[in-house]
This record gives sequence, structure tokens and C-alpha cells, in this order.
Amino acid sequence: MVGLYIRVSENFAVVGVRDKNVELTVSDILDVDVVTTTIAGSELVGAMMAANSNCAIVSHHTSKKEIEKIKKVTDVHVVETNMTCLGNIVCVNDKGAIIHPEADEKIENAVRKRLDVEVLRGTVGGIKTVGMASVVTNIGGLLHPNASDWEVKKIEKTLKIEVEKGTVNFGQDMVGSGLVANTKGYIAGEDTTGYELGVIEQALGFIGF
Repeated sequence: MVGLYIRVSENFAVVGVRDKNVELTVSDILDVDVVTTTIAGSELVGAMMAANSNCAIVSHHTSKKEIEKIKKVTDVHVVETNMTCLGNIVCVNDKGAIIHPEADEKIENAVRKRLDVEVLRGTVGGIKTVGMASVVTNIGGLLHPNASDWEVKKIEKTLKIEVEKGTVNFGQDMVGSGLVANTKGYIAGEDTTGYELGVIEQALGFIGF
């Protein structure tokens, strides 16, 4: 479940588990600066934080110590909201964002202003936790296999990328829980099959058709 414990952008990553091998792997494969911390006391930083190259957004339940650690690699914006799992409810790259249809207005405003992207409310595969039902970079994206044609078009237009539908970890459809990526590389769960890896590499633009 690498996507639950890691949040990645083009130039930084936040890792929730203190493990030198994990830190080195993320730094090497994704070519990013890495910081290790919890967010709101949770190791599930991939679920707790939304981010792109411009900023990281966390809830007000995040401690000052945690915020200071994240600030070593990026700016941090704190939103006063009880929807603490911002990584779950925001699908974002450096060009656009799709957010949970019932997300607080404060979250939408923060994504628009601090992450500096166009924002639309929507679902992926009918799922409101769009951040876990998708993995996107500035080039491509992998979506929940049940994503509709309408959802695909909406995401491609807003985030200005091309996407594919697929799974990770031998059939896991919540792809955001088992995959992290930027335009320089990706890390998938160890149970991901060869076929799934092929779809991932195509979806993220690492191989052509």
C-alpha cells in the first residue's frame, strides 16, 4: 500500500514510515527530495496530504512539528477542516485538480489558490475519494477501472493529460493506494503483476503504444 504511506510531487516526497531503504528508493527512483514525518499523528501521509509542485495542503490537525518537517521540502498550507484525509479527496497535478464532490469550500479554495490549478468537483469510477481512485502526473494518469468515459474526458481536460484505466497489486482497483509516481518514475506495490505494470507504464507515459 505504498500510496497510503507516500505523497509525491515532481520535486519532493513525504514519507510516513521511518525506513532508510524506503527513503533512498523514493529519492533515487523519483529523483526528489525526501522528508519523513507523520501527518496529524498518522503514518498514512499519502492519504492525509494533497500536494503538487507548488505546495502541500494539510488539515489543522497537523502539528507544528510535522509542518516544520514538511517545510524542509515545500511550502505548507493548513486548512481548518475535519475532512482530514486531503490526499484521499484531491486528485491533482501541476495543471488541474478533481476534488471530492462534497469537499469543504475551504479545501477547494486552497487547492485553487495555493496549488494554483483549475478545480472541478467530481468522481472517478463513481467514487468520491478521487485521490485514492487515481494516480496522476503532469504527463499521464491511471484511473479506477470503472471510470466512465465522461469522467475520463473531464479529468483529461482539467488536468491536461491522457489517462488509462487499470489496477495495481493483482487487481486492486483503488490504484492510489498501491502506486506513487511523477514524470521521472513510479513505485508500485510488490504484488503488481507484469500486465498491470505494462498498463501503468503506458498510462504514465513511460512507454508508447
